[in-house]
Amino acid sequence: MNTKEESGFVITEAGFGADIGMEKFFDIKCRSSGLKPQCVVLVATIKALKMHGGGREVIAGRPLPEEYENENIELVQKGSCNLKKHIENAKKFGVEVVVCVNQFR
Repeated sequence: MNTKEESGFVITEAGFGADIGMEKFFDIKCRSSGLKPQCVVLVATIKALKMHGGGREVIAGRPLPEEYENENIELVQKGSCNLKKHIENAKKFGVEVVVCVNQFR
């Protein structure tokens, strides 16, 4: 038995979406391993916020619709409700939430 307390950080990338990867992480991995996370870091992109705000579909192999290439504050604001829901879901696990926004449009 190791009585020395260890310090440091462990970071786990839980996958796409707080509704899929994060829930599996908390419900399966943490329960079976005994991990007790102190924080969730949600990473969003401006492009994803625009998509969730009603931007046109992105189709592989085709140029991006203009709303993804140009500033569109209205779509970002509308898409923020999706980010808000992910924050609410993360808080249900009793941990602090940090949001990082990648400016990748």
